[in-house]
Amino acid sequence: MKTFYLVRHGIYENPLNMLPGRLPVRLSPEGIEQSHRLKEYFAGKSVRRIYCSPVLRCRQTAEIMSGGRIPMTTDIRLAETLSAYQGMCYQGEQDPREFYNHRKELGGESFEDLVARTVPVFREIDSRETGNVIICSHSAPLLAMQLGATDSPLDDELRAYGGFRDPRHLEKGSIRPLEIEGNSITVLGMVLQKDLM
Repeated sequence: MKTFYLVRHGIYENPLNMLPGRLPVRLSPEGIEQSHRLKEYFAGKSVRRIYCSPVLRCRQTAEIMSGGRIPMTTDIRLAETLSAYQGMCYQGEQDPREFYNHRKELGGESFEDLVARTVPVFREIDSRETGNVIICSHSAPLLAMQLGATDSPLDDELRAYGGFRDPRHLEKGSIRPLEIEGNSITVLGMVLQKDLM
């Protein structure tokens, strides 16, 4: 048996309330603290490698978790959802799903696209690694990976908007462990930051 820990990056600096996409926004002081708590959580978990998105906030989170002791590999297929709205400021009264309505017209990714690019990464890591690993990425790619790897059906909300308010999305700085034994994958409960304090 081995465990894949799906980890969402920590809180990032975002004073303009923009959709950061793949822009190089840095972790906030709170996000750095979250990452140190993650490091403490993983100290006794025998993690062999961290796979992470190359986007800055994920790399920072992974580097802190690694502490220079766990090898890291970046993979562009773990990057944030490709969106034409990257960098746009979100106004609180707007329905955030409006930013996800025009993917096909503007060349962005659908949730099904995310499944198609993240599940092969999961399968490659599974075939290569014999022990525990961390996969540090972003909310929607991690959920797509989880649902695709476990052959879970995609509902209309996921197809249309990436499940913007889906309760299975990871909060920033949280963990979703997946236990793997042979061809069987068991999704365990989310480990939230409040559980790490």
